Amino acid sequence: MDAIDLKPGMIIDVEGTYYTVISAVHTHAQQRRAVIRVKCKDLKSGKTNEFVWRSDKPVDVVYVEEIPLTFLFRDSHGFHFMNTTNYEQIAISEEVIGEKQYYLLENVEVIGLVHDGKVLDIKPPIFVDLKVIETEPGFKGDTVQAAKKPAKLETGLIIQVPLFINNGDIVRVDTRTNEYVTRV
Repeated sequence: MDAIDLKPGMIIDVEGTYYTVISAVHTHAQQRRAVIRVKCKDLKSGKTNEFVWRSDKPVDVVYVEEIPLTFLFRDSHGFHFMNTTNYEQIAISEEVIGEKQYYLLENVEVIGLVHDGKVLDIKPPIFVDLKVIETEPGFKGDTVQAAKKPAKLETGLIIQVPLFINNGDIVRVDTRTNEYVTRV
């Protein structure tokens, strides 16, 4: 596939390292060839890299199979999931899960991205409802929308929430941006 055809969400192989495409922007300067600025995230380390390629450069796209998984539990061997199509249990290491561990509660359904029998990454649901376990107390009249305070959620994730959120409240979090959406 040519670099100009890259879309966000695709997984590519660059010199033996798998990256997921975050964005691909086509730019064209006067009297020069068109180039593609591709922002990618390394699936192993989680680091973000940016590549600039000519638009006709061939790119190795990794075709993955999406399988439905249900999170069961976590132990010293990693995160354990059940494949909901064949009921097989799969253990995935913490390096593969990375920051997505903050969205994993028991029985949460995710999508596993599998290539050659190995899980490369998981896609959590877009919105997850989590309980606030630690935050500063809210006061009556604290309804200003711009003011925020930090809150620690039951999975260890710390996000900014409005002032009226208290301990024990359940909040909806957008897993793409790590942001508060609403109180449930």
